[in-house]
Amino acid sequence: MPRQREWTDRDLSILQELYELREMTKKQITMKHFASEKYAHKRLYIMKKEGLITTNVYGKRTAGRTVTAAYVRLTEAGMDLLIERGLLDGKNYRARDLGLSIQQRQYITDANELFVQIPEVPYMDSRQIKRKYNLNRGNLTVGGFRSDKGDYMIYILMPDAREQTLVKIINEIKKHMKLRGFLVYYKSVSVKHAFETMSEKLNLVTGGIPVHLLPFNEWGIQITREYILTNTFLKLQKLLEPYGELKEVGHSSKYGFEYGLVQKEWIGPWKDPYVIELLTMNMMTLKRCLTNYSIGVSQTVGRRVLLFCYEDEVEHYKQELSTAAHVDIVGISKNSL
Repeated sequence: MPRQREWTDRDLSILQELYELREMTKKQITMKHFASEKYAHKRLYIMKKEGLITTNVYGKRTAGRTVTAAYVRLTEAGMDLLIERGLLDGKNYRARDLGLSIQQRQYITDANELFVQIPEVPYMDSRQIKRKYNLNRGNLTVGGFRSDKGDYMIYILMPDAREQTLVKIINEIKKHMKLRGFLVYYKSVSVKHAFETMSEKLNLVTGGIPVHLLPFNEWGIQITREYILTNTFLKLQKLLEPYGELKEVGHSSKYGFEYGLVQKEWIGPWKDPYVIELLTMNMMTLKRCLTNYSIGVSQTVGRRVLLFCYEDEVEHYKQELSTAAHVDIVGISKNSL
C-alpha cells in the first residue's frame, strides 16, 4: 500500500489562498511562499500530480504586449483536503466556480499582486469585501485591506478603461461607505488624467475619506505599504522632521487640514503652518483644504499652508496654485522615502 502523502502547513496555506483568491500565478505563489524558485516548481508539481491543484497558461496584456503566465487553481480534491483539515467548514463554491473569465483574470491577478507584495496587512478578496459591505456582484471593487483604523477598498484602472467604467467607479466611491479610504491604482498616465477630469466633472466629494490615486507599479505599492497602510503619521513625521514637528490637527480644523507643523522659528506674524501632504497621493486633499482656506482666511487665522509634494511635481503645483499666495510648496525627493 503506497504511503500517504504528508502535506505541510505551507501546502495547506497555498490551497487556502487559492480558495479565497480563486487564481494565482506560479510566480505569485513562489514569491509569497518559497525562497527557491526551483523548489517552488517541484512542490507545485507534486500538488498538481496529487490532484490538489490544476494549472493553465494564459496570455496577459502588459505594456502593449502579451505575456504568458502559468495560473494555478484549486480542485475539488484540494477543497476536500482543506475540509478534512478543518480549514473550511464546507464547500460554499464548487471548484469550477472558482474559474475566471479573461477580464476577471486580469483584474484579480493584479489585485492578488497587492496581496503578495503587502503581506503584513490583512487582505480581503472582492467576494469578501462585497459581502462585508452588502455590495452587488456588479460592483467594480477588486478587493480591500484591513488596517487598524478601518478598511481600504481597492480599484484598478486599466490603461484603456472606458469612460463608463470611470463613471461607475466614481459613483461607487461617492457613496463613501464607512471606510478608512480608497486605493485607486492606474496603469497609464492617460487613464489617471481621465479619472481626475471625470472626478472633477462629477463633483466627487467623500466627506474627508481619502482617495489615493496611485501608479500600479513598485513605487505605488511601496507608498501603499509604507506610508498609507502602516504607521502613516509616524513615517510622515520622521520624513518631514527637517521642516518642523508634524502634528495631527484632527477635528479641530474646520478647514479640512489633517496636519499642522510646529516650527521652532518663523518670520513675521506667520507661524506653525497647516500642512497639505500629497506624498500619499490623496487626490481629495488639495480641493478639500483650499476651498475654504483662502488668502483672506489665512491672514485672519495667521497660518500659512505648507504643501509637500514630490520634486518632479513642484512646477506643476506652482502653476496650479499661482494665485494662492498663502501656499508654500516644498519638493521631497522620492529617494528619501
